[in-house]
Amino acid sequence: MKRFKIVLPIFIFLIVSNSFGQISKNKNKSPQQSYISHSPTKHHKVALEVLKASKTWISNFNTKNIKACLQGYSKKAVMNVTPYGVKTGKKEISNFWKPFIKSGATNLIYTNVSIEIANETTAFLSANWSMNVGKGIIFQEKWKKIEGQWLLTYDNFQILEQFNTPQENTTSSITSHNILEKVITASINWIEGFNTGKKDVCGNGYSNNATMNAVPFTSVNDKKNIKIFWDKLITDGATNLTYHNPTFSVKTNNSVILSSHWSMNIGEGKIYQEKWENIKNEWLLTYDEFQIIKQY
Repeated sequence: MKRFKIVLPIFIFLIVSNSFGQISKNKNKSPQQSYISHSPTKHHKVALEVLKASKTWISNFNTKNIKACLQGYSKKAVMNVTPYGVKTGKKEISNFWKPFIKSGATNLIYTNVSIEIANETTAFLSANWSMNVGKGIIFQEKWKKIEGQWLLTYDNFQILEQFNTPQENTTSSITSHNILEKVITASINWIEGFNTGKKDVCGNGYSNNATMNAVPFTSVNDKKNIKIFWDKLITDGATNLTYHNPTFSVKTNNSVILSSHWSMNIGEGKIYQEKWENIKNEWLLTYDEFQIIKQY
């Protein structure tokens, strides 16, 4: 086993060298990064903006600020509420929410929040929800940035159960939102570390027993061997890593899944799964599977 542990890092080093052998030859030619339309972490920052807008809406609902809740919708918004039907425009949406909130509905809680970024002005949020009078599922909240403000333009949710008597839930209403914010920030730090050549930031972003599958080139286990992969890539000139249309999904209070398209100066591909886990109050990558689809 000792011999195996010595040979494995060398083997990984050779795989990376052979797989991306052209990087060092081409890095001075500034190859064109064809799949790029925004800064490397722009879509992460969009996700943070939408999460903030969603948290504000939830807070307004729970404090019975009906006016602010309605201002969270665009003028031509559509709300599809199962089993109550489709509400079109602010007037119909208002006629639904006003009596509902005045009846005593409160304690709105979102769990298992997922957010997908379509572009710099559009995002989709889904979640489970509960409140003191019932619970259900949010299939889609479509958030659009209109004149500098994030607004709901489409809201599709279902009431799965209505309680006979109000039930109090002391769980934080925005725990899932806060978890996503922490993971998105950790991901931003990793990307910025890669793009500025900070190798330690990349290596330390993984747990000790993490697994990384770089399809079709290599599969490596543990932090040490993963660090060798990224160190070599950075040394050979890879940079400008950009995430496109990422999706961030809370699975538990200690685990989040990220998927995305990616591009950098040497190629582009797909991140099938980054599994981020909370380990001793630090969000780290425990599993990372991505594919190189095109090399420039």
